[in-house]
Amino acid sequence: MSYLHLLKNEHMKLFKRPRIWVLIGLMVIINIVFSLFFKFLFKGTDFTFWDYIQVSSYLLIVIQLMCIIVSGDIVSSEFEKGTIKFLFTRPVKRAKILLSKYLTVLYITGLFVLLQLLMSCILGLIFYSGTLFDLDQKVLVGLGGYLFQFIEMIVMCSIAFCLSALTRSSVFSIALPIFLLFTSSAVITLLDHYHYEAGKYLLFANTNLMPYFFGEPLFEGMSLPFSICNIFIHLVILFYFTLLSFTKRDVHV
Repeated sequence: MSYLHLLKNEHMKLFKRPRIWVLIGLMVIINIVFSLFFKFLFKGTDFTFWDYIQVSSYLLIVIQLMCIIVSGDIVSSEFEKGTIKFLFTRPVKRAKILLSKYLTVLYITGLFVLLQLLMSCILGLIFYSGTLFDLDQKVLVGLGGYLFQFIEMIVMCSIAFCLSALTRSSVFSIALPIFLLFTSSAVITLLDHYHYEAGKYLLFANTNLMPYFFGEPLFEGMSLPFSICNIFIHLVILFYFTLLSFTKRDVHV
């Protein structure tokens, strides 16, 4: 069985569920309300198209929550419903099944980010079309916000995905990444405040790459290659145990 067939199967299962369409519908509603609020708030000011693109990137926190829900459920739901046995009876390696599900996670995360950027551009053009060609650093900051937050989303969704395969519990696989999402920045800030240099080795001190381009890193001695290597090492270790668990553990459904 080819990866293409597995990916197509995962895509069909994902978009057959009403939840994915509810999430997309919520994205549209939130963006419309958000754009109207800012149009009213900055009426009569020099707020531009690129200002709107920049502030709209803050909505990616909502998109990230949506992607965590999908990622934390994509494997565990198969075990909870008992449908995993149908996948395992096919002439395909478990590692191949796991990879196809992870590629689906990357696909849906990228799709949601692109949809968010597209909606922001459309609404920005509707309200601020006259400032589209007011090009300055805001262009880089706005688009950079999407790029660097997308990288953070990949990390968080990867954690949710791995927990989904390791624990086989959708509730835990969704709840823990959401908890880390809202608490990790506070913990890292405290470590920085008290000059605890070992904090730079923590994964969540390295997931935001934006300060390397538009600011300064939190801890002394941090660099872009350091953060990229840190993220890579953490994810490799996490995926190693996930693959080991998924391929070796007995399945009881």
